[in-house]
Amino acid sequence: MTEQLHLLHHAAQAMKSIAMVSLTLIVAGPSESRGADIKKGEAAFTRQCSLCHSIGKDDANRFGPNLFGILKRKAGTVPGFKYSQAFLSTAQWSWNAETLKAWILGPAHMVPGSTMGVFQGVADRDSDDIIAYLDSQR
Repeated sequence: MTEQLHLLHHAAQAMKSIAMVSLTLIVAGPSESRGADIKKGEAAFTRQCSLCHSIGKDDANRFGPNLFGILKRKAGTVPGFKYSQAFLSTAQWSWNAETLKAWILGPAHMVPGSTMGVFQGVADRDSDDIIAYLDSQR
């Protein structure tokens, strides 16, 4: 029973984090006046994400899961990747632009105890570009 309450608490914290980021995005509007740029997103992904994540369709997982086709995929379902228990017990969503933005801006806020919690998040100015790049990789 205690473990179930702990899991519910983590799930509630993740949903609260998603809601906070979503509200911030709605109030603040786009982070910049330009649209998302796939080429800039690829460069930002290479600088900030590629050490831990692969993106090619048949690439192996690294420290983090392969991100090919991440948008519209249920969280925690990349074959062969060993997710943390904190992530598996909390991540009950499918990835979309909103959940992905919340995650890459602050993974430790969405899933406390996640192994990606050591990553401080990407700069807001890069987030839309990275998401556009990830969306282009299907």
